[in-house]
Amino acid sequence: MSYIWFSAVLTLEKAELLTRHFDERAPPNAGARFMIDPGNPGAEFPPLYSRWLAELLPGPIPRETRATCNDCAMCAPDGHQDGAEKEYFDPAIKCCTYVPEIHNFLAGGVLSDDDPSAQPGRATVEKRIRTGVAVTPLGLKQPAVFSLLYDNGASAFGRSRGLRCPHYLEDGGRCGVWGHRESTCSTWFCKHVRGSVGYRFWRESLHRLLLVVEKDLARWAVLQLDLDLEALRNLVFTPGWRSQPEQVTAESIDNRVDRDSYSAIWGNWVGREVEFYVECARLVDALSWKEVLEIAGPEARAFARLTLDAYNNLISDQLPGALKTGSVQLVQLRHDMTRVSAYSLYDPIDIPRIVMESLHYFDGRPVPDAVGAIAAEKGVVLDQSLVLKMVDFGVLVPTE
Repeated sequence: MSYIWFSAVLTLEKAELLTRHFDERAPPNAGARFMIDPGNPGAEFPPLYSRWLAELLPGPIPRETRATCNDCAMCAPDGHQDGAEKEYFDPAIKCCTYVPEIHNFLAGGVLSDDDPSAQPGRATVEKRIRTGVAVTPLGLKQPAVFSLLYDNGASAFGRSRGLRCPHYLEDGGRCGVWGHRESTCSTWFCKHVRGSVGYRFWRESLHRLLLVVEKDLARWAVLQLDLDLEALRNLVFTPGWRSQPEQVTAESIDNRVDRDSYSAIWGNWVGREVEFYVECARLVDALSWKEVLEIAGPEARAFARLTLDAYNNLISDQLPGALKTGSVQLVQLRHDMTRVSAYSLYDPIDIPRIVMESLHYFDGRPVPDAVGAIAAEKGVVLDQSLVLKMVDFGVLVPTE
């Protein structure tokens, strides 16, 4: 759960200020995915994307310390109540119930990574290439049967072991392709330090930017490697080229590949898939961010601008001029605390009762007026950090 700071006048007679801290179950830095400096080669954001973001953004990305991997923030704490399992993820899979689309240049990055720690993950990619299922010149696509189950599996995310990623390493619960993971796995967090502000940066902006870039660079790389015209013709009419899910077939249900169709899209590169992917990685790795945007075109440039704006909001602590209460969902009610969710069911926030009872003062009037009225009529002083926290998590929203 999220934590909030607040200062409250407990009684009008004493007018005594009290500061309380509602902390997380897990320590802030336990197993966190530190993504603080895109220009630092030691940062855990994929090195290729780190280099590009260093050219796009004016400064480092603040850490998302609340989304922990080694000590998953979505797994049940010790002593949780029976019957609450649906609120948590299975610790044997965590959020790795998703098969990423590993674009050709990312697959090549995994295959050419000579770091000994990367070898178990490389073996998972090589295994997928040997089966041939959903293996195309564009990269390792999502298998048709998985897509069908994933799109129709209510509440299965984080809980169904049948959906576990093939690149998940059971030994240590690690990601086998971590250093070359794609846009979804690079930008998905169950919780954000700044709530909806972090979500807007990572998911609504940066994720969409990288998604566009990945698809266009994968197509560009195909065109650089002289795939024969007949194979290219066959490839561009596949659902994968059009970013559509593959059709479920008898072969895909049995996890088999139609070899005729497979050969038709690989053409003169069939049997040399590993070499093809490695060459794609070599080509893309040489690109600057400016060159990436030139290749990807207007859509990428649009999302680049939106990402920069979202980044500026992420590092700003400026409050809106006027606020009103947002749309929230009640999660749990206790005598001294109310747990609500607003921007995400994965990231509820605990609000002290005395603060919850004061929210109606935020009715569109200027923030200083609302805070002043609460202090005068309720004897509660809300400092700026608390108000900003409630804005971040969607409990309060701008009137505009």
